[in-house]
Amino acid sequence: MGRKSVIKRLEVQGFRNYDNKKVELGRGVNLIIGKNGSGKTNLLEAAFFLICGKSMRRVDVKEMVGFGKEGAVVEGTLEINFQREIRRIISGEEKRSLEQRVDEMEAVSFHPDDIWIIKGSPEMRRRAIDEAITQVKRGYGQLLREYGRILRQRNEALRKVRKKEESKNYIRSLNPLLCDRGRNIVEERSSLIDIMEEKIREISRRWEGMDIELNYYSTLGLAKAEQKDLMEKLERVEDAEIRRGITLVGPHRDEMVVRIGGKNARRECSQGEQKIATILWVLAKAVMTMEIVGKETVLLMDDCLSELDTENRERVLRELERWNQSFVTATELPDEMGTYNVILLGDEAGERGRGQCIE
Repeated sequence: MGRKSVIKRLEVQGFRNYDNKKVELGRGVNLIIGKNGSGKTNLLEAAFFLICGKSMRRVDVKEMVGFGKEGAVVEGTLEINFQREIRRIISGEEKRSLEQRVDEMEAVSFHPDDIWIIKGSPEMRRRAIDEAITQVKRGYGQLLREYGRILRQRNEALRKVRKKEESKNYIRSLNPLLCDRGRNIVEERSSLIDIMEEKIREISRRWEGMDIELNYYSTLGLAKAEQKDLMEKLERVEDAEIRRGITLVGPHRDEMVVRIGGKNARRECSQGEQKIATILWVLAKAVMTMEIVGKETVLLMDDCLSELDTENRERVLRELERWNQSFVTATELPDEMGTYNVILLGDEAGERGRGQCIE
């Protein structure tokens, strides 16, 4: 897929649980094998930080500094038609690096907690949608921040009207802005859902029998609705909003429903089916990112094989083999594995001789 950029070497110092660690990486699937607590996820996070300049766990970069350490260093060798050295430094006070992102590469990660995209609250799905859009579209983050500011102002206006400190006109003065920004968000999300559903179907066709459908439900209405219709909708719920002191209509209340074989994935599907749907979401996001942004995309898959049956483990691994480079963590070598680069951590490194692991 795409160009042939890869991470060839990854080295960390003072990063999470590592004093010093160096691993040589290969093209194709890289299996990182070790017991729980051996630092498998931390290596993925280091690779993500090397490429993207931030944590894949949605935490401040300073939290990646190991306990009791003054700072951390992440270094790597990238092969991008030529070899390139990247060095990033995190201190207790600030983050320093040669650049915020690697221009030629992107990274997309899967973490076991991502299953809450499927089984969690609507807020989790909205956040997943917004993160996917932000990865491929500049300016969307600013749009979300503007909407959030307007929403906070309007909620405050609702509470003031409830206390009879202001008239309803105070609320209505904010409605045009809420509708304008809200409609833009709904339009971006709806477009993203269409793209993601197409990519998921392309992947799942190779898996046979995986029929996944995404539906976006907007409380505001269609993105192309007339402004006056949106304003009337807000005024119809105005009294209820004043009583509750919150805005009841807008993209902050929207929902994405995921269906597997016609069943609501959150309510009617098993944990294994939910995990497969989550993995497909991540794979589709990676395909979309590479196609739209035009960068080689590395997949970082943390514990993606557990809880899956033999058939689905094989499906996931065969899909990852299609990628120029991917990383998979596991507590033991999967029976379904092909010719992969294997990195053994902790006790596994001493007990087994496969693969490469440079301490």
